[in-house]
Amino acid sequence: MRTLTIALLLVLLATGVALQVAASRGRARLSTVGEPFDALTARRVGRFVVLLGWWWLGWHFFVR
Repeated sequence: MRTLTIALLLVLLATGVALQVAASRGRARLSTVGEPFDALTARRVGRFVVLLGWWWLGWHFFVR
């Protein structure tokens, strides 16, 4: 089960990198990773949501 989980996470990572590269080249009508975060953090509530998201990730992955 662990091997399957790692394989799926690697597939997701590779897909994310491929989408970022495609968006950076400008040929596809995709937004880069930073554009949604720019739109989200334009307001105070969005910055708070991003802060809570980073806190959640840190708590679940780095506290152990």
